[in-house]
Formats: sequence, structure tokens, C-alpha cells
Amino acid sequence: MKKSFTLIELIVSIAILGLIFGFSASSIINFSNSTKIDSSADELVSIIRKAQEKSINAEKNLSWGIDFSKSPFYILYSQVGDQERYELDSKIKLTKTSDVLLFEKLSGKIDENFEIVLTLDNKSYKININSEGMIEYYKQ
Repeated sequence: MKKSFTLIELIVSIAILGLIFGFSASSIINFSNSTKIDSSADELVSIIRKAQEKSINAEKNLSWGIDFSKSPFYILYSQVGDQERYELDSKIKLTKTSDVLLFEKLSGKIDENFEIVLTLDNKSYKININSEGMIEYYKQ
């Protein structure tokens, strides 16, 4: 007598494998989104610090800032038109206090507190820059 699998055993086995793959795929997508928002927040804070450093150093004797008005792009710029363009992932929602963040030359301060929130699915980062130029960011 040959031993073999019945049709029901094969269907149950395939269903179990399908469930396992389904759960692992959703975990991979969540991990990918988490990594995407982490790296986007890190990059944005790095660009904000770069603008602040250029202002403190009075590079080209100018103030530097970030222009957020051309979503999904944000632009590191000077007051005379020098600029570097960066792109935010289109799936990430960016909310901010205003369209322009401008640092004072030599001091690196800003006129008033500035807040940016990056959101993707149920994950978000908050970036705060106070009027003294102190930059903080954290997961919400």
C-alpha cells in the first residue's frame, strides 16, 4: 500500500503557507515604511542643520533657509538664489508652520518657533526648531 497525501491535506498545507506568507508580507511592508520615514526625517534634519550652519558661517555673506512651498520638494536656498533641491517621498505627508524656514546670518536663529511633522501610515516624526535655533526631533 502506497502512502500519499490526500487532497484535503494538500489544501490545508497550502492554506497554512498562504497565511504565513501573508503575515510576513505585511510585516515587511510595515518595516519598509518605518525605514522610509526614519531616513526621511534624518535627511530633512540634516538639511535643516546644513542651512543653519551656512547661515552661522555667513557663507557667501548670506542667510540660508529651507523653502517647503514646492511640495514634494524642499529647497535649501540663499537669499540671492543659490539652491539645492531635495525630494520627499510622495507617500510621506509633510505639515509645517509656514512655507519658509530662514536662519539669521551669524546667529543661526529664526524669527519664531517652527514645527514640521512627517507622517506615513500610523508613524510620524515631529521636528521642532525654536527661536534660538535649537533643533529637536523625535518619533510621535
